[in-house]
Amino acid sequence: MRPLARLGENLAPGLTGRIAFRLFCTPPRPKQGNHRAASVKSLATRLEAGTPLSVPFPCSSVAARLFEPPQRDGVGTLPCVILLHGWTGQAAVMAAFIKPLLKAGLRVVAFDLPAHGDSTGATLDLPTGVASLAAVARAVGPVEAIVAHSFGGSIALAALAGTLPAQPRIVARRLVLIAPPSSMREVAGWFGARIGLGPRGLQALEARIHTVAGVPVTAFAGAAQLQRYGGPTLLLHCRDDREVPFAHAQALADAGPFVRLEAQNGLGHRRILTAPRVVALVADFVTGRAEPALDQTQPINSRRTTASIASTPAGESFRQGR
Repeated sequence: MRPLARLGENLAPGLTGRIAFRLFCTPPRPKQGNHRAASVKSLATRLEAGTPLSVPFPCSSVAARLFEPPQRDGVGTLPCVILLHGWTGQAAVMAAFIKPLLKAGLRVVAFDLPAHGDSTGATLDLPTGVASLAAVARAVGPVEAIVAHSFGGSIALAALAGTLPAQPRIVARRLVLIAPPSSMREVAGWFGARIGLGPRGLQALEARIHTVAGVPVTAFAGAAQLQRYGGPTLLLHCRDDREVPFAHAQALADAGPFVRLEAQNGLGHRRILTAPRVVALVADFVTGRAEPALDQTQPINSRRTTASIASTPAGESFRQGR
């Protein structure tokens, strides 16, 4: 594929950029029978108690599960927490967060992003991801928090910051980002290098992203988007993450004092989603137990939390996951 990519970018860079973009947005089909598939299947049993939903959005529909805490008299619609998985994931991998959030009296919804799990579609790009997230938010709102992993974090950031001019801006009081990339341009560069794109091919890929999204790939800079969101943000990332290195967390933490970075060790990119200490941190943050009460009369963009930013050696460049 690499020789073809180099030939294509010299003879027809525009076509090469479109093909590269299609590949970039096509998640690989999960392998059957491997350990990871068995693990996800085991987690999926935790979703059976939820009410199944099919949430339509302009491109298609997504499969979701809604979980309700025990009903309380005199209480209206309870706030909801949206769980958002990453690239090649599905709602089931976020299942560990459901029980403690329900126990705290919050509604919880987990859904499969387009082209993942039981949702329809063959490709996933940021505009499609934001559109699906916005549809789920409308269906279950008001949204108390979004808990997002990996590429799901990129989708959440774009939605909360209003980065995409053609997509609605989502409102959520709190944000939890678990092992997200800090720069979609870096992700695109990693992908281009992997398939053999040179400078012209990468430029064509970035041009195609601009065409589809309506903004250049540089608009998806995580720290700048976090600043536009401005709400209390918990950032969890492992120093040993081999898919999205810890340097991405350090870059995001620079967004401001409203970002609280909790560095982890020994959990990698995916085991972090089921670690008891991580689940407890997320539940405490979402419910406000880990910090002083916020002044609810302030606009969301003026709210701040105490920073807890670890000083650690920078990781390597983005390599495997999104």
